[in-house]
Amino acid sequence: MKESTPRIKLYIACSLDGYIAREDGSIDWLTEYDNNPETDYGYSEFYASISTVLMGRKTYEQVLGFGDWPYAEKKTYVFTGQKEPLLREKNVEFVSGNVGEFTRQLKENTDKDIWLVGGSQLIRAFLEEDLVDDMIVFIVPIILGGGIPLFDRIGKEIKLKMTNTERYKSGLLRMEYNLKPT
Repeated sequence: MKESTPRIKLYIACSLDGYIAREDGSIDWLTEYDNNPETDYGYSEFYASISTVLMGRKTYEQVLGFGDWPYAEKKTYVFTGQKEPLLREKNVEFVSGNVGEFTRQLKENTDKDIWLVGGSQLIRAFLEEDLVDDMIVFIVPIILGGGIPLFDRIGKEIKLKMTNTERYKSGLLRMEYNLKPT
């Protein structure tokens, strides 16, 4: 029997005006925060707490462009409505069925927390289905003026409970929210 139910966590960065990427999907504005010698913004601890990674097809294709697959030791599910992409990385499985049904079943059969990476369309689907338990959102001190929004037409009000905030010397602000009680 499981000790506790795994939680689905959105862990993501966005601009001050609420965008996770430029219109073309570029996240070049985040590169100055990569490999910070002072902190990894809690990423290592977060990454160790999860066993599964969930993302949409566009996000998957973008991550492939970064070079080595960063999630090789984690089970990754890529949600897509299109035919399977040509390149399949280690531990990657493509999912095209109902997001809610798949995720609820996954959660029942997983021991550790699950990371909802993105993108915007998948985040919307998860929020519409009440599948997100926690959010860790980093506000990057930049106004992009347009792009792919973090929250795109969710269509309902969602109340959040702030559980933690942290301000970094780099100007990043980490905000943690709980959507469902533990």
